[in-house]
Amino acid sequence: MRRSLIRITQLLGIALLFLGFLANAFSEAYTRWHLPVGAKARLGKGTVNAVQYFPDGNKLAVATAIGTWIYDAHTGEERDLLTGHTGQVYSVDFSPDGKMFATGSDDNTVLLWDAQTGEQKAALIQHAGTVSSVAFSPNGETLASASHDNTIQLWDMRTNEPQKTLWGHGDSVYCVAYAPNGERLASGAADGTIRLWDASTGESLKTIVLQDIRVETIAFSPDSRILASGGNDGTVYLWDVGTGERINTLTARRRYIDCVAFSPDGKTLASTSHDWHAHRGGTLHLWDVNTGATLKTLTHQRRIGTAAYSPDGGTLVSESYDGSLRFWNSSTWELLKTITGHPQRVLSIAYSPDSNTLACAVEDKLELWAPHTAERLKTIAVPNMNFHSVAYSVDGKTVASRGGLNFFGSKARLWDVQTGRFMGSFADHTSHITSLAFSADGGMLASGSHNGPIRLWEVRTGEQLRVGDLLQTFVGHTRYAGSLAFSPDGNTLASGSYDKTIRLWDIRTGTHLKTITEHTGSVYDLVFSPDGTMLMSGSNDNTIRVWDVSTGEQLSDPIQHTGTVTSLAYSPDKRVLASGNSNSRVYLRDAQTGEDLHIFIGHTSNVGCIAYSPDGKTFASGSYDGTVLLWDLTQLTFNQ
Repeated sequence: MRRSLIRITQLLGIALLFLGFLANAFSEAYTRWHLPVGAKARLGKGTVNAVQYFPDGNKLAVATAIGTWIYDAHTGEERDLLTGHTGQVYSVDFSPDGKMFATGSDDNTVLLWDAQTGEQKAALIQHAGTVSSVAFSPNGETLASASHDNTIQLWDMRTNEPQKTLWGHGDSVYCVAYAPNGERLASGAADGTIRLWDASTGESLKTIVLQDIRVETIAFSPDSRILASGGNDGTVYLWDVGTGERINTLTARRRYIDCVAFSPDGKTLASTSHDWHAHRGGTLHLWDVNTGATLKTLTHQRRIGTAAYSPDGGTLVSESYDGSLRFWNSSTWELLKTITGHPQRVLSIAYSPDSNTLACAVEDKLELWAPHTAERLKTIAVPNMNFHSVAYSVDGKTVASRGGLNFFGSKARLWDVQTGRFMGSFADHTSHITSLAFSADGGMLASGSHNGPIRLWEVRTGEQLRVGDLLQTFVGHTRYAGSLAFSPDGNTLASGSYDKTIRLWDIRTGTHLKTITEHTGSVYDLVFSPDGTMLMSGSNDNTIRVWDVSTGEQLSDPIQHTGTVTSLAYSPDKRVLASGNSNSRVYLRDAQTGEDLHIFIGHTSNVGCIAYSPDGKTFASGSYDGTVLLWDLTQLTFNQ
């Protein structure tokens, strides 16, 4: 039976949902701000972890995976990017006089910044773990920093020296806050406790125990009488600061509370919440503090991570995993403006054959960029649809994507690159698709699935409607088939799986040729050598291994890494083998000898996808930090 395009009614349904084809060809200057050594552009602004208004309300500080962005709060224009940390920035807070702000990072440091010039003033080094939260005392004399080392550190702001270390939590401390009257300091931790401290002496006054609840966010009311808390039980609790007794319980009907924030007048509490998976929609609840009644519920398509009120209370800004910051009028709840460009993760990248376009799968969008100019050309987005992989056809006219509605998807889809038009889907998998690969001639598309089977599809070249028959089904893997690679001659398909095996398949007959079992961890990526005689594999056993395709034998000792090998790619001249790593780095090695040639350092999280431009001039790396870095290969000596 011929498996062609989905029914006309389904096609029309998708077309109606296709809201996001945006031809925004504009030069984005910020893509070249504060780049790491060797990079020539950065696509994407990094995952957002916290937001805070400047005390005058004119600017917004946004703590992200790559640094702290400064935005004009009125226009949404990028003003600056501060990049002193070497890790993700998780928290930001301003001194009461507005002259300085502090940031905390997973590089275990606190940095102090001049709020007017953006100049780094000092580095506070004491913690032995991620600094998850920072808070200035109301008089500005002390800064409190909470850390995953289970402590709260108090810093003297006159000397920038450690003043006192507060012990008591039995696990990572996620949040810390001063009462506006300056009398109390509160902290919440993964051990399910909230602690109230004397702000002057550091003495522990009260411990509130929440059984089996991770406390991730706290906030004092403006009058210092109420403390709000939220965590992983989907409930907001209001506490009497004086007695430690629970005043009210606000149920968000979601599993996680990510952020709580009081309005400046203290009448309203905002809370952000989401269900078990970040890809599903999040809500922003507005509560009447006195009655506990729900005043308003706002939504994003993805998880809402954090929110903050403007100093005058007129605006509430919320951040979502859909990559946006949304500004709401707090009286009418009208959406005032939206800042975009902060995707949660970059999951897959692919160059067009002519090197002029880079396709990026960024959670709920498929973005097409011009890498030579760092211009975003198009965005393909369908409500509630995810884009987890992307692959270019050999003629450059079509891209294939995997993903689906409401996170899980059992279809591979084809899109017209020029128009963004949906061209149909391959829909025979019974569980969601985990990997894609085009054959070298573009006539076949392979798709792997969560429950193991791999399917091989006909792609009709030269036709407007390109979805063709199911050609083969390969069954053998017992878990997630996360990586696929065609041999250069098109006769063999290699598949790597979370079952720790690699399988080789004969394309013409559908025969299973051999199984390779030496990896001790999941196989994350595969790539054939240019002549097709060898196969390279990367795994979360922290190795790259080289195999003889004809015999399945390992040809050399494993190449050891310091983290999971997430992605592999050969240079166009076949001389260099590149590997992405969970330690946020990219390694270039001599393809013949395995000798280390170069390391690209600049990401702050797992590098999950890499790609050489076909012209050999640029190397792209995509990361869970929400960015793609474009590296200049022409400046590397071994390419000269």
